[in-house]
Amino acid sequence: MDRPLSRRDLLRYGAFSFVSLGAGALLSACGGGSETPTPEAAAQTTPTPMEASATAAASPTAGPSPTASGEAQASPEASGATADWDEVVAQAREEGQLVLYDGHGGAIPTIGYAAQEFQAEYGIQVDVSAMRASEGQERVRVEQQAGQPVADLVTIGSTQAWLMINQDKTVQPIGDLPNLSRVSEEVMAQAEGFGLTEYAVFEAIQVYGVLVNTRLVPEGEEPRTWEDVLDPKWIGQIIMDDPRAIGGGFVFFSAALVGLGEEFLRNLAAQEPVLTRNIADSANRVARGEFALMIPFALGLFPQVKDVPTVKVVMPEPGAPFVLQGISIPAEVRHPNAARLFIDYLLSDKIQEHLAANYLRPVVDSALEAAPPEARDLLSAPLLGTSDPPRSEERLALAAEIFQE
Repeated sequence: MDRPLSRRDLLRYGAFSFVSLGAGALLSACGGGSETPTPEAAAQTTPTPMEASATAAASPTAGPSPTASGEAQASPEASGATADWDEVVAQAREEGQLVLYDGHGGAIPTIGYAAQEFQAEYGIQVDVSAMRASEGQERVRVEQQAGQPVADLVTIGSTQAWLMINQDKTVQPIGDLPNLSRVSEEVMAQAEGFGLTEYAVFEAIQVYGVLVNTRLVPEGEEPRTWEDVLDPKWIGQIIMDDPRAIGGGFVFFSAALVGLGEEFLRNLAAQEPVLTRNIADSANRVARGEFALMIPFALGLFPQVKDVPTVKVVMPEPGAPFVLQGISIPAEVRHPNAARLFIDYLLSDKIQEHLAANYLRPVVDSALEAAPPEARDLLSAPLLGTSDPPRSEERLALAAEIFQE
């Protein structure tokens, strides 16, 4: 008989790169979400991009939820959590620790900040490891199948959340949280449209622009519209987050497919962009002058490079791709109460204001006032669109066909 997988085996499974936040690497942000109408359609119906995508998500293509399909999902109570919040806090303190897989890939530094502040406030140790969204999803799947859970929480985008709920069935309902009522109606509408509200809580909106090398791109010659990146002068000068895997590149691909059209994407592929899944290296290579443009660039990473004199961020018209960034609890966990307490903590004023100050749109609207003026300007850019979780396989296949190596 094969021996059970040890915790060390699980952490090494599949030769994944398990990168701690302490390494300071800029990794790729996770992807997901739902599509929005073209600007013309939006003008006719007047919903916001997130409201429009939530309406589209209500179609049968979203598929049944695990509950609707009869699949049993462990509730917080079933996994050891309690309903009374004072008791949740008390039990969380007794559990004393928490393991968090940061599928945002380090693109939201506030996760590390929240872990430190949470530990200081509650005395609960939080071990955070950053990775790509797909790696976090796979680790949780392997652990749950082996019956040897390591992660108590995993941060994910809306596409990853949909896949873990509807395909992997590896997450549990989160239950009521005191701060959940503070989340904006717009965010809740989109999450509800894809059936995500029971299994994921979204703490931020990641917005994407273009990172520009200011020495290679003179003032006034930056791309002002997305069509501008198709200028022949950018051939071979673009480094791009790989759209053929779930992540920021796929969010951009999905938003552009709906908002700009397939022809735009084929013309972009003709610009011979260098595709990469190493976002840390991408930002550094633009800063060093190896490339003029990085597409897309997650604004959540900007605080880590904004003081570098050779780079700046632009937000091309007609709008910015975006993705809801959230967090879920795997189906079986060792510290269920600490997990729920941490999720609620992400919605507190302290953490939401820290998100805004670090170029992430908070889900609590009032927290945006805490952002510095330059951050508010970037975060207030019109939204272009996001990805459509139920159609992710179809769109990944199209991305692979368009962006061939």
